[in-house]
Amino acid sequence: MKRAQVIDLLAKLTEEYANIDISDPEVDRLYENLKDFPFDVACENVRQHMLTNPWPPKIAQIRGGAGDQREKGRAKSQTTDYFAERDKARAAAKPVPPGWKEELYARLNKGTAAR
Repeated sequence: MKRAQVIDLLAKLTEEYANIDISDPEVDRLYENLKDFPFDVACENVRQHMLTNPWPPKIAQIRGGAGDQREKGRAKSQTTDYFAERDKARAAAKPVPPGWKEELYARLNKGTAAR
């Protein structure tokens, strides 16, 4: 995020919250903590916050749990990979040969009779 985008974000916040500090030191502080964060995600997180919270968001709320979002994306990717593997296994599956089950039962019964 660029410094100008931090100012835009503060402008959105001042529309909803009256007591927002828009001084240069506050812009610098927010920029330092948000410069590595995407502006569009921050805007969406602020929008969601304004819909549900009467107090201004903190930096962590603007970031919206970025670690949780990354973990959610990683888990979604792993799940997609798992289901792709299951689909391949299903396509390669073959029915059990005739008589296999009966042969297995016979072997098992033979083993229990010997005890």
